Order: sequence, then structure tokens, then C-alpha cells
Amino acid sequence: MTATSARNYFGIFKSKRAKLLAIRYSLDLYDKNSYIHSDRLILYSDVKFIVDNLWMSHFMYDTDKPIHVSLTEYNHIYCQLQDIYPSLFNFSYA
Repeated sequence: MTATSARNYFGIFKSKRAKLLAIRYSLDLYDKNSYIHSDRLILYSDVKFIVDNLWMSHFMYDTDKPIHVSLTEYNHIYCQLQDIYPSLFNFSYA
């Protein structure tokens, strides 16, 4: 066996980063069907897609925050989503 082991220590996730994000937002860690994915393992982008949608629901429909964050981080998340999806944050209350 080479220096790189074929073992995956992150379960259904491809990377530690993806698993830690899922843990932070209390997402399912064992069922691959809970995620939209196209590969054998769940990628960071798959988890990030769900997290982004949780936050967009909060900002657009005033649902509960997915997790408690500081005001600085809250503003950062809002600005980041606004940069990625500018048309979704054009609110009109006419």
C-alpha cells in the first residue's frame, strides 16, 4: 500500500471541510439521500448548497436562523449571498 491510504475517515463526505460544515448546521451525517449529489461521496459544494438555501430562506421569508451567529458573521453571510444571487435580494414591497 502506498503512503496515501484508500480509507475515507469522513463517512459519506469527501472531505473534512464538508463534514464539519454539516456538523455545524446539524445536517444528516449518515444518509446520502438527504443531499443533492452526483458523485459517490458528498462534496463540500453539496453541503454549501443546502446551507446557502437555509440562509436564503431566513433572509427572504423571515424564517428562523439556521444557527446562531454573531452580527458580523450574519452581515457577512448576507453580503456573500447577495453577491452570489443578486436578483433574489431585490425586494419590492409595492
